[in-house]
Amino acid sequence: MPSPNYNHHGKEYFDNDELKCFLFREIQGDHDDEWKNFEERLGYLDFSENLFSLSELGNTDGNEWHDTEDNEDNMTNAFRAFSHLTSYFMEWLNDVVDEYNADTSSWKTKPSFSRLLNTNTNILDFNYTKTVENLYKFNNVNHIHGTLSDEDIILGHSHINQPTTEQFLGADDTIIELEQSLYKDTNKIICNNIDFFDNLYDVEEVYTYGFSFSDVDMPYVAEIINKISSNATWFLHSSRYEIANEENYVQKLKNNDFIGTIKEWL
Repeated sequence: MPSPNYNHHGKEYFDNDELKCFLFREIQGDHDDEWKNFEERLGYLDFSENLFSLSELGNTDGNEWHDTEDNEDNMTNAFRAFSHLTSYFMEWLNDVVDEYNADTSSWKTKPSFSRLLNTNTNILDFNYTKTVENLYKFNNVNHIHGTLSDEDIILGHSHINQPTTEQFLGADDTIIELEQSLYKDTNKIICNNIDFFDNLYDVEEVYTYGFSFSDVDMPYVAEIINKISSNATWFLHSSRYEIANEENYVQKLKNNDFIGTIKEWL
């Protein structure tokens, strides 16, 4: 767990590198997950190695209250660390964008994507950058989770943990509070973007590009299916990665009541 330092005025602060390493270890855990699972991992954080369980209280120095206070301090510090997650994530994205912008010779549009852009096209963008606007000069884009130009972006998991009996005295309430703070309320986000979804009533073609159909974003897919024409065709991009996962994507569409045609596009 990260621990605070104090400056000569007695003000508490944390070391940024220490916080970043802690966040990385906690999110990665024992898993070798793909990037698409990053947000989902936030719903399955495990702090058990850093806390005293009920059965362990008092085993170290015979003072269970001391162990309880350690639990409280450790989870308070963990909560503070995760309060920096979004800003660290945006810092990293900005570094990626800056590196990309430094070499304009690498900028290339994809003709297959460009052909889809016309006055009838609506884009629901899960990317925090404005690549479509800047590279393709197309502005009919709804960034449902915000962009780097905003003060904040939306980041989180979709897993709702059921309340359990106390496991780590002194830390349980903070664990629940942390899980809730990292939760992505997709229902609220859909309501805030209802004009976009309501405008899909006559859509007959949906194209997904670079979309991983992760569980945390499936409520948006379900809302799209609910709004578009029942005879619509859903085109899955035929990249190497998406072809490898096509069967899974098709099943997810069907699980969310899509009854139209599913095809590939280049």
